[in-house]
Amino acid sequence: MPDIARPIAAGLRELAGPAALLERWETAQAVGRVLAPVARSLAPGIDLLAQGRCDLRDGVLWIAVQSAAESAKLRQAAPRMLATLSANGWQVYEMKTRVQAGASSYPGQGTDPPSSSGMAFAAVTDRGVAAVESAARQLPESPLQRAVERLAETLRRRSGVR
Repeated sequence: MPDIARPIAAGLRELAGPAALLERWETAQAVGRVLAPVARSLAPGIDLLAQGRCDLRDGVLWIAVQSAAESAKLRQAAPRMLATLSANGWQVYEMKTRVQAGASSYPGQGTDPPSSSGMAFAAVTDRGVAAVESAARQLPESPLQRAVERLAETLRRRSGVR
């Protein structure tokens, strides 16, 4: 009877495409383990062992960070990090960082209720509505213009101006 309970990784290694992905993932994990102590010494919040944080491609180490501040800290320590990798047998010629879209460096950001919930809205004047509408008209067609137009509409409804 064949062993049907063999690990998924063993089955993936038999196929060219998945084997390459699995090898890349294992390499990223190994690099993350080597660099994690260095990153923690720079800033305790940087976790290079988190899923998808490190990626090594063609001698370039890519590190996904949660903020521009983390990126700056890692870039400053790039020589130290590259030396650590070299001492552990990795040939890495360059290190690059990228801020991960949607990531937050503040735990729970975006999940807390608004700080003003339960409070009455500030009074909206006709002059305030007119100023926001004027700003929307002066902006070029863009997502910012559409956001200011939505703000003007919200203020118009709250003020009762039509």
